[in-house]
Amino acid sequence: MKKGILFLVITSVIMLQSVSFTQANELTDDYFDIATNYFNSNNYLKAKEYLDLIIKIEPDNHDAMALMDKISPPCVATSPTSPTAPTAEKVNEAFQSSGNKPQVDTEKVIFNSDYYNTKGKEFYQKKEYDNALEYFYKALTVDNKNFLAYNNLAMVFWMKNNPHEAIKYFKKANSVDKYYTQPLVNLASVYKQLGDTKSQLHYLLKAIKINPNDYLAYYWLGDYYRCAGQYPQAIENYKESVKINPKFAQAYLNLAICFFETEEFNYTLMALNQYKEICPDSDYAYLLAAKANLALCNYVDAKTNIQKALEINNSRDYQLELAKADYYLGDYDDALGVLEGLLKGNESAEIYNYKGLCNYKLKNIDEAISNFLKTIGLDTSRPIYYYNLAQCYKSIGDKKNYAKYVNAATRITPINYQDFIDLSYIYYDNGSPGYAINSLNTAIAKYPDVKSLYLAKSKIYEAIGDTLHYNETRELIEKRFNKR
Repeated sequence: MKKGILFLVITSVIMLQSVSFTQANELTDDYFDIATNYFNSNNYLKAKEYLDLIIKIEPDNHDAMALMDKISPPCVATSPTSPTAPTAEKVNEAFQSSGNKPQVDTEKVIFNSDYYNTKGKEFYQKKEYDNALEYFYKALTVDNKNFLAYNNLAMVFWMKNNPHEAIKYFKKANSVDKYYTQPLVNLASVYKQLGDTKSQLHYLLKAIKINPNDYLAYYWLGDYYRCAGQYPQAIENYKESVKINPKFAQAYLNLAICFFETEEFNYTLMALNQYKEICPDSDYAYLLAAKANLALCNYVDAKTNIQKALEINNSRDYQLELAKADYYLGDYDDALGVLEGLLKGNESAEIYNYKGLCNYKLKNIDEAISNFLKTIGLDTSRPIYYYNLAQCYKSIGDKKNYAKYVNAATRITPINYQDFIDLSYIYYDNGSPGYAINSLNTAIAKYPDVKSLYLAKSKIYEAIGDTLHYNETRELIEKRFNKR
């Protein structure tokens, strides 16, 4: 006698929040790099100047305070005599000789490379890229060893859609100071944009080899592995990123997304809790927490989280998630109220599908049939919609229409992995476990990185008592997705 399987109604595939590229060198990061450079060259006075600036901006900057602790009054050295600064005319000559470099204002020239670099960053942050370009060139004319200015110059070229010039100057920044690994991380991102994943991986690994404390390198390496479907490696690198920088919120979020994609929902919630400590007003974090709780059948927590998301952003998508939480809580009338409100703005197959499910549970079978027919009228591509309609006819003893819509469901070509899962349960529910397994094998060949497919397969093997294949599938899941 076959065991029962919890039949899953269609669920929305989580849309990953797009992760914007972390722009290189925030002001305090640059100041810290400069301070470190001065400290390593025994120019403690200049190092202290920049550390004072950092602590003024960020009083809790632990890196700056730790470096400051190393500088005691007896060790502070007098700044060495600087070489004679070039005249304004010579600076202009240098720009002119390099082609189309901009002119320096001869009325007021401040011969300080760090100053020009900082001014360039101000223009960069305002997206005034031509002005930023001018000042970064000035910084390099005064000091052609200013690795920060090379990196920032490369950033401008990247923003101006000139990746090849960007690559040149990122490489130059790292060649001037091989321990400065931010340009290597940036290089990896440029190569990723160009589709050169081999070079992307090379520069991330190089950055980590040179500086094992580069949390951004670990973060982007995690991103590389996640995109490649190598979740254990992605998780490992995101964890390294937050171990080095416990306040790096984006790594916690991507860690949560990795756990969600591999259906490790308890770990998803743990990572989200850490993320929300840093970003308490993230509606997306509450949405993802709601979805994870739904998957864990923690329906009360799911509803609480989606309500918090709605307080931040009253979107239609979140309202639909609220209706789902109400449905799973058995609050069908509340769910229908939300769904009716959503239909006033725009009809959708998913909304009618959930209306049908609510009415089916309330034993309003005629209304449920009407809802599912509207669902199919809007979307004929999903097997689960036909099967939900078939269940209505089965409940009233209409075998002819039941068979009609079951057959219609099995004739549909799946368009995503969830369709394959739904189809496999339809086959199983109608006494064809072999077809169910074949459907999932086809899906796994097409979507090898989707853990849900393997889990569905293991459930069917468990239900039919096939211990050998069940254990093989569970071992594969553990090796491919759960290794941490």
